[in-house]
Formats: sequence, structure tokens, C-alpha cells
Amino acid sequence: MQLTQLYNLLYDTYGDQGWWPGRSDWEILFGSVLIQNTNWRNVDQAIAALTQATGMIPHQMRTLSTDQLQDLIRPAGFFTRKAQTIQNLLTWLAAANDDLARLRRTPPQQLRTSLVALSGIGDETADDILLYVLSVPTVIIDKYTRRFFNRFEITLPASYLAAQKAVADQLPNFTLRGLQNFHALIVAVEKEKYTKSQWQDLPMSQYRLEWNQS
Repeated sequence: MQLTQLYNLLYDTYGDQGWWPGRSDWEILFGSVLIQNTNWRNVDQAIAALTQATGMIPHQMRTLSTDQLQDLIRPAGFFTRKAQTIQNLLTWLAAANDDLARLRRTPPQQLRTSLVALSGIGDETADDILLYVLSVPTVIIDKYTRRFFNRFEITLPASYLAAQKAVADQLPNFTLRGLQNFHALIVAVEKEKYTKSQWQDLPMSQYRLEWNQS
């Protein structure tokens, strides 16, 4: 079975995920920082506090002192580091006048390079922002993705970028929406924490995944 066929099987089984959840692009963007090393319940508390204080609008968030920002996002954990990362993102956005449409017109590789240059923004967070906020088709390699492919006895390269290329090469014609949904479907499957026996009862477990190395 090709990876594209697996995607269709997952979609038929689990349906459209409507993911990444968020009221606005800003909530998704800053949520990608808040979710680092924590869970959605904690992130929801931090987002609620930020929204009440600032509407989650960048120019209003910039009026917060560092201490105020840290207090608001405290429920998400690692609040000192995450506050600094959010401030770095706010500075980055200010250079584009907080204009997401303008950023979406920027060459994708230039966007990615500028994001990963920010302290606190690694490859995974950069790709979260690119895929779900800035409309750049890309593959996200997170713990769920690696665990998912391990179920098919496929071990992705340790390097993030090498693993990303290995998966992307199997999806040459995928659209932005397809890549968003595929990532969301993988997360949905892996959050179920299926045991080995439970996994064997699922439709996708009956197939061997073809993996053509480039």
C-alpha cells in the first residue's frame, strides 16, 4: 500500500479532523509555542487568559510586560522560556507589520529560515506555523509521526530534516489541505494509544506500507 492510499484509508475511517483547532490564526500561531512539552488542557487555560487580557492580538500582546506575559501563560508550563519565545515571535511579526497575508507571499524557504532563526522556535514548531498559519505545504515530524510509522516497521531518520524529506518524497502531489489532514489524522490515531492487539484490529494494520527510498 502506498502512503497516499493509507491517507485515504485513515480519512475514510476517522473523517476530516478540522485541525489545528483555534479561533484565529493568532491563537494557532502562539498556541504552537504554548503546546511545547505540555498538553492541550494546560494550553487552553493559557490561551483563555491571553485572550481575555489581549484578545490574542499581537499589538495588544506587545503592551504586556514580561512578568505579565509569564503570569498569563503560567498554566502551560515553562512559562519563562515560552514568554521569551512569544516575544521573539512578536518582534518577527512586527517586521512584517503583523500582516499574515504579506508573510504568505514570502518564499517558503525564506519564511522557514527566518522562523528557525528565532530562539525557542525549532523545526517542528516552525513547520506547525508554516502548515497551519502561513499556508505552506510541509510535513511535520513529531513524536506522533515517528510512532505511527514505527507501527509499520518504518524507522524514520533521526534527523528532523531527513525524516521530513523521507515522508514528503512519498507524498509528491499532496495539497496543503491534504498535508494538514494527514498530520491531524496521525495525531488522532496516536492519541488513542492503541495497544498492539487493538492496533491489529484496525483496517490500516492489515496492510504493509510500501516505502520507496529515494
